Amino acid sequence: MAATTGSAERALEGLRVLELGDFISASYGAKLLADLGADVVKVEPPRGDSVRDHGPFADDEPHPERGGLHLFLNANKRSVTLDSTDTDGRDLLLRLAESADVVIHNIPPATLEERGLTYEAFSAANPQVVMVSVTVFGYDTPYRDWKGYALNATVASGISNRIGDQGRAPLWIPYCAADFQGGVHAAIATLLALQVRRKTGDGQHAWLSVVEVVGSYLGGSAVPGFVFSGQMRGRAGTHMDAFYPWQVTPVADGYFEVITMVDEQWQRFVELTGGGEWADDERLQARWQAWQWAEEFDQHWHPWMREHSKAELVELFAKERIAFQPVNTVEEVVHSDHLRDRDFWRTLDHPEAGEHLTLGPPYRLSRTPWELRRAAPLLGEHSAEVYIGELGLTRADYDGLAARGVVA
Repeated sequence: MAATTGSAERALEGLRVLELGDFISASYGAKLLADLGADVVKVEPPRGDSVRDHGPFADDEPHPERGGLHLFLNANKRSVTLDSTDTDGRDLLLRLAESADVVIHNIPPATLEERGLTYEAFSAANPQVVMVSVTVFGYDTPYRDWKGYALNATVASGISNRIGDQGRAPLWIPYCAADFQGGVHAAIATLLALQVRRKTGDGQHAWLSVVEVVGSYLGGSAVPGFVFSGQMRGRAGTHMDAFYPWQVTPVADGYFEVITMVDEQWQRFVELTGGGEWADDERLQARWQAWQWAEEFDQHWHPWMREHSKAELVELFAKERIAFQPVNTVEEVVHSDHLRDRDFWRTLDHPEAGEHLTLGPPYRLSRTPWELRRAAPLLGEHSAEVYIGELGLTRADYDGLAARGVVA
């Protein structure tokens, strides 16, 4: 389906956002606002945001305008270039902030201070501006100036201690998930601060620590046990250490998750997999403890699972009303009936990348819909439009700054 071009009111129509920083977290937070109608001006250094260096690329040929991550994260935005390390560039950025509602960024605190781009500087230019800072560790911590990335946030949060097999090294959450979580919470912080501004008329500085964001759900459903008793489960690997069976098992063409928490489901599961005396083992009478002997019990029904494909098991488990989920590959997700029927995938036409498939709305709003209005911008595509047309620079001033590499 092509990008939405409907005329319905947009939820964040009229909101002006400046996006600063690099890579994923601030960019994703700004994208969530842009997709609801905000005018997001992405302020990139003259060489561009490093996200443009990341693939996948069509035909595996790197190109700053054709990377899949860039095409996804920067749709619905305008791009200007600016060297904020230059005094004139800094002053120009503060002038841009005078008409902005929000500045969202993931620039380290020390770097902001070196450039004179603190919240106090932006607030002096515009007392109503909301500044949202995505940091790995936070501002009020001895680690505020430590360099950090998604991997650091994942392991520092404690969640890695829950991921992987017992006795082996812990794992991180793949695909920079911590960065995306930082972006989600940056968008939330933005909307909350704007809600306060509606009441008081004043902007404020909102900041978040990705370590704390990830750490806030590190216990999953076991959070109450952690809060009240400090109890923390270790790595469970493919077998959840809560009851038996709750695990991911190998099948003929991949993997399949099996959950039989309810006793009636357990009985149907035993019958479906062929039954046998093993199911009468008294250790299975307390299935919330039976996971301790999982490897022994697995031998009785795993061979049956390996004889069936995921599609066959979906049909069998659904018929018997047993909880399940096939472990989908990325290709299976892309071609899934579920996402096709939800009209999830959208297509955009880009001047360099051509027509390409991209992800659709993560939620639906009936009156103020999510909308793709434009493809990801070329680097600096809107510099003249913003600096001359909106900020009021003369062509001579703009050309002078461009000659010095401050803008492009």
